[in-house]
Amino acid sequence: MIEISFELLALPGNPFDFTENDVRVMLCEVKGKPFPVPAFYDGGTTWRVRFTHRKAGIYGVEGVTRNGKPIVAAKLKMRGDSPDAPKPGFVGRDPKNPARLIHQDGSGYYPVGHNVAWRSGTLDIVDAFAKMGAVGENWARVWMCHWGETNLDWGQKYGQLSLPIARRWDAIVASAEKNKIYFQPTLQHHGPYSSSVNSNWGENPWNKANGGFLSAPEEFFTHPQAIALTKLKYRYILARYGHSPNILAWELFNEVEWCDAVKKNPASVAAWHKEMAGFLRRHDVHAHLITTSSDREIPGLYDAVDIVQPHRYAPDALSAALSIGTAPKPIFYGEIGPSGDLNADDGTFLRDVLWGSVLSSSSGAAQYWSWENIDARNLYPVLGSAAGFVRASGLGKKTDLAPLAVDVKTPGAGGSVSVGPGGNWGTAAQTRFVVGADGSVPGTEKMPSFLQGDGHREMFPFAEFEVEFAEPGTFSVRLNQISKAGGAVKISVDGAVATEKVFPASGGDRPTQETVTAQVPAGKHVVRLENSGPDWVVFSQLVFAPYGPAFRVLGKAGKDLALLYLKSADGKSGTTGTVTIPGRAPGRWEVTWWDVQLGKPVKTERVAVKADRKLILSTPLVSEALAAFIRRV
Repeated sequence: MIEISFELLALPGNPFDFTENDVRVMLCEVKGKPFPVPAFYDGGTTWRVRFTHRKAGIYGVEGVTRNGKPIVAAKLKMRGDSPDAPKPGFVGRDPKNPARLIHQDGSGYYPVGHNVAWRSGTLDIVDAFAKMGAVGENWARVWMCHWGETNLDWGQKYGQLSLPIARRWDAIVASAEKNKIYFQPTLQHHGPYSSSVNSNWGENPWNKANGGFLSAPEEFFTHPQAIALTKLKYRYILARYGHSPNILAWELFNEVEWCDAVKKNPASVAAWHKEMAGFLRRHDVHAHLITTSSDREIPGLYDAVDIVQPHRYAPDALSAALSIGTAPKPIFYGEIGPSGDLNADDGTFLRDVLWGSVLSSSSGAAQYWSWENIDARNLYPVLGSAAGFVRASGLGKKTDLAPLAVDVKTPGAGGSVSVGPGGNWGTAAQTRFVVGADGSVPGTEKMPSFLQGDGHREMFPFAEFEVEFAEPGTFSVRLNQISKAGGAVKISVDGAVATEKVFPASGGDRPTQETVTAQVPAGKHVVRLENSGPDWVVFSQLVFAPYGPAFRVLGKAGKDLALLYLKSADGKSGTTGTVTIPGRAPGRWEVTWWDVQLGKPVKTERVAVKADRKLILSTPLVSEALAAFIRRV
């Protein structure tokens, strides 16, 4: 990085406004053509330029311009990083595989980290980055929000920006670089422009009720003054922080679906994204990626961005992680967490959602939301284990990996199948599911957790499961919440009611930890779960027992690398078993078993694959969870 400082004396107009003072430095490599780099105002008469070159060399300043014309700069100083320690560089999309992220040096980038949206209690973002970097995390997300003292223009005079907050962001960027964290600044969040969800509209300085110029929240996306002031801020952000390769992407909005404009004029939201993405691309000399977040279908919203980042909060970690799907662009969850109390997770949800996403089709790990919970419980080693596995396995270097079904056998009568809905409130994409002999239940990753009653029965009327019990067993559903109007959970086997539990109406929606269980005879059956009551109930877990192997296995493989995640069915007792991976090339393969809790290899062995192309593994003891990567020798 090159930093140039200089002074401009008696400069007229607003120094923050690039339409009045478009100050640039003409930078040039020796014997090279000069190119303009935007400068930013840093108080008093001081201006600065920060620029990161993509190749080593000797650079100099040819001149300084204001609004395209030469201007005299005083006390010009220049400093640069040593080229002796090259870094992997900015992150972009792989031209050979547009759904993959790579550094400019061609090395793969696979994000594993968590959100640190704002300073919380005694945990500052700078300190959080240090803790994350210490365990090998490489991704984070930080909001520009007024309560976190990271919003540059909140409470300032129109066209003015806060220099103390700007310097706070300097420290955040420096910490990211020091700790090898690639993070995305979230430039806007929904609260200031929503009248109903996490609303900050009542305190928004641009609200006419507070002396501002916006009559309603939705005007943010169309009002000429709002658009001009937003571009002013973005241009300053690009000039001051855009030099850093450790800014992964500019995130235009957090959960824009909650803004009033999405209901009243969704086309304006998509148009705003297109306009702002175009503005960033024109003015960002370092060409960072661009993203945004919305879980609602807004036509045209994602056309202008480079990364798709949905958010998901669900009862079951594995189902949620596997629900990500695919896209022609890089896609991974920018926020994820358990539904309900986000800080009640003891690390089990975090562990499963991390490893489930690593074994999914996504372009990166699912990024956990509650940094307060991670810090309070010291869950950094959970993230460090997944990050270490990604590095050791070489996952980030591979472009041909895809989820793969494997065959699992464990001794004894088997374990239990425990799955949960991967969705929250929503319409069911399917209502019939097949419970496989291996314990898999395809489709539950998109199943809503709200089982509807009379109020919205058309959204999720029932769920039917095709099962084959080797011996008499049970089907259980664990409930988390009952609507104030009440509900009635009914379980039928082959059309006959096996059990029913009625929950009467009450004064409000209420939590519960009740489990409803039905007996299921041996053999093939259809088990039906429905809610015959007046309104919804929320469930978090479906259990078939005894059923399937003692542990569940997720697989992901390419030509010469395979990855496994093995999770105990009950999360407690340990057992060994046999895992068969089909379609492997004949020859020798090296298997590295990874202790998920300790975050390190526990055993390495060689296995031969014969002409049948089946790689057969005898597992170590699987207590709670175990992972493995298998490479062709």
